[in-house]
Amino acid sequence: MSARWCWIDEAGSLRESTAPPAGSRPIAQATALLLPPLISSLHTNFHAWQKAGLSPGPVTAARMWVDPAGELAVECKETEHPTSIYPVGAYQVGAYQVGAMQGLAAWLVLLDKWVETFVVIARARAIWSPAELAGALSFTTPSLLPAELVRTTPHNWERVAQALALAVADGPLDGGHQTSGRQTSGRQTAAHTDRHWNR
Repeated sequence: MSARWCWIDEAGSLRESTAPPAGSRPIAQATALLLPPLISSLHTNFHAWQKAGLSPGPVTAARMWVDPAGELAVECKETEHPTSIYPVGAYQVGAYQVGAMQGLAAWLVLLDKWVETFVVIARARAIWSPAELAGALSFTTPSLLPAELVRTTPHNWERVAQALALAVADGPLDGGHQTSGRQTSGRQTAAHTDRHWNR
């Protein structure tokens, strides 16, 4: 089957190509790039799907492509299509939507395969509200995550769930609100009660 690559551009519109974006590769082949600043960019670009009212479909290592700038593209097979989860323009920061939160849960579990749990969750707190993270927590269980993701080692869903529970209990970041923009690099977050979760 022919494949195409989909991503959300700077204007919040869905773009497609029959070739992967230049410099991108499957996330499992790009683990050396997954340093904390890039995680912020990847979170922002994953969040862009939510803001666009779309779901990229199953979040698995084979489908998520990244580049050194933190851009995110999703490989879609011929029969796979991004699906609507919100009416266009209806997304609001803090809103809870089942499709969006299930995708977020899978995204956090996926990144945690290669990135320290603390980094994944601490950077997520700058993007998603406590209510959204609590919604994701509800789906951080093997029966509700993509089967391929669950089979991918390490088997880490439980530590992500524990970290999410602590982050939700901590509440919003002190001194500000989550961002809804595309650009997060260089932003300083205020001191707060983040706990350091270990593998």
